[in-house]
Amino acid sequence: MGEGKRGKPASELERLQIFEPLATEYFRMVELFKPGGGPVALNSVEGERRHWVELFRAALLRKFIVRDEHVSLKLVVRALRLCNYTGDRKVVEGAEQVASLFTDEMVGDRHTLMSGLAQSNEHDLFEDVLYGRLLHGDADRFHRSGWADDYARMSAVAAGRFDAERALRKALEVVRYGLANELLQSPGVPTDDTQPPASNR
Repeated sequence: MGEGKRGKPASELERLQIFEPLATEYFRMVELFKPGGGPVALNSVEGERRHWVELFRAALLRKFIVRDEHVSLKLVVRALRLCNYTGDRKVVEGAEQVASLFTDEMVGDRHTLMSGLAQSNEHDLFEDVLYGRLLHGDADRFHRSGWADDYARMSAVAAGRFDAERALRKALEVVRYGLANELLQSPGVPTDDTQPPASNR
């Protein structure tokens, strides 16, 4: 669900409160579906299973990396900066570390993704291919992709997204720390020691 749609956070603090359980669930899913054992042939049942788990994991990362999602890392970093009303050093340094770990290339690796096609900033071709194969196999963009059945290429593009997990894990650590220690507050909300005295009326 993107910015401007139903579910948009009412404040920067609420953005962080929404982000924390979503990121927690993402990493819980990663642990639950972690492959066991050594390498397997792609054309085996286990190879197919691992391939689809990998693609879904990459698709779930989208919520945290694309600009128009309300819990994207860019917006979470902004919220951390705005909500750190105490100026806590660990929150400051953590937010900067997240920003340094996250790069625009993680959003789609578009040069690899769009090779042979006109580049577009309006569509996520990885998801066009993934969802096209599953839900609407006659979709034009799915057929025009030319690599919908190219497992190696799909996996390569998915792997490019997984670099964002380091930034996501760090963001989750910082948000948890800030929320647990009550160091985060929506900008513009007065702290207890700056609130005006109550009226005697």
